Amino acid sequence: MRRAKAVRITANPFRERITIMRKSLWILVLSVLVIGTSNASAKTPDGKTPAQETVCDNEKGAAYGLCNAYCEAMDCTDPNQHASDKGCESVKANFEKKTGRPLPCTMECPCPRVLKLFQDIVSGAVIVTKCIADDDLLFIRTSSGDAAFIEAGSPANCNINMDPRQTFELTEEEKLVCRVTLRRAVEAMGVECIRSE
Repeated sequence: MRRAKAVRITANPFRERITIMRKSLWILVLSVLVIGTSNASAKTPDGKTPAQETVCDNEKGAAYGLCNAYCEAMDCTDPNQHASDKGCESVKANFEKKTGRPLPCTMECPCPRVLKLFQDIVSGAVIVTKCIADDDLLFIRTSSGDAAFIEAGSPANCNINMDPRQTFELTEEEKLVCRVTLRRAVEAMGVECIRSE
C-alpha cells in the first residue's frame, strides 16, 4: 500500500497582493459612488444645495423644522417647486400659527431698496472681488473699491463703506435674510464668501 504524500501549500505573496489590490479598488469605487450619490441627494428641488447659512438659522425647534421644510427642502418660494401648493400652504400656515410672523424666506432684504450698492450687488451690475462672512459681519468688496457691510451690531445694520449717512438699521430677521440674499448673489458671480483668519 502506498502512502499518500502530504502536500504543503505555501502562500503565494504575489497572489495575496493582487487580492488586496482588487479589494482596495472595489472599496475605492464604492466610496466614490456613495460620495457622489450623497452629493446629488443633498440638492433641493431647485437643483441647488442649501447655502451654509440659511434664512432659517435663527429659528428653534418646530419653527426651524417648518422653516427648513418650506424654504429649503420643499423650495416653496421657487417657481419650479416640487412640492404641492397645498403642502407649501400647510407648512406656511403652521409656521405662522406657531411663531406669529411670516416665514423668513418670504421676506425681502430692505438694503437693496435703500442703498444703491446693495441693489447693484444683488442685480449683478457690479463686479465683486472679495467676500468675508463671519458670525457678526458680512463684508463685500467691489472692483470699484466700495464695500458693502451687514453688521450684527446693536442695532444690526447694512451700510456702505462704514458711512453713517449710508446706513440702514435691520431687525434680526432682516439681518439674516440680507446676509443670505447677498451671499447667494455673490456666490452666483463665482466669488466664495470665506471666513476671516
